[in-house]
Amino acid sequence: MAPTPFLTIIPQDVDLAELQAGLADDGVVAPPEMTPAIVAAVSQARADGYDVHFVVTDTIYPKFTYYRDIATELQSETGGTVIVLGGDYVGSSSDEFRRVELENATDNLAISNPPQAAQQMVDRLTGQSDVPWTLVTIGLIAVVAVGAVIARKLQLRKGTGAAEVDGTAESVASRPGGSDSSDPR
Repeated sequence: MAPTPFLTIIPQDVDLAELQAGLADDGVVAPPEMTPAIVAAVSQARADGYDVHFVVTDTIYPKFTYYRDIATELQSETGGTVIVLGGDYVGSSSDEFRRVELENATDNLAISNPPQAAQQMVDRLTGQSDVPWTLVTIGLIAVVAVGAVIARKLQLRKGTGAAEVDGTAESVASRPGGSDSSDPR
């Protein structure tokens, strides 16, 4: 289970026990006309190995963090991932997905159509690749560094490196005796 933040604010009109009971049945608490489509999204997520729950509310709370707080409290009991769709906001909490994955999944979400939003969330969460960007970046830096070393060695092998870097190398070699005129000998 994910850790519960120290300060969560649950609006007084939210009955967490009732929501928990609703989620225990089929993973969905939503108006009856929306429930079948959202249950289908939950079933798809479970087929992919994820424990996803949805709560749909038509209540618009004054702070968007309330939705996340409700999801966090519910998730601490249910485990898995809890997504609260309500008003103009989405709240989520998960021990299966990182916060950045949850936030990315909410981009351009069809919140006004909760069944569609639920399907979008499931598709985005279960379809995300877990690309190790740190390793990709280190690999690219290594390729660039090796390429620079190889390019420099080829440049020196052709003999163009010293003349281009220091214009005096060619002029010293072309003088009689091949020495620097400042040499007191």
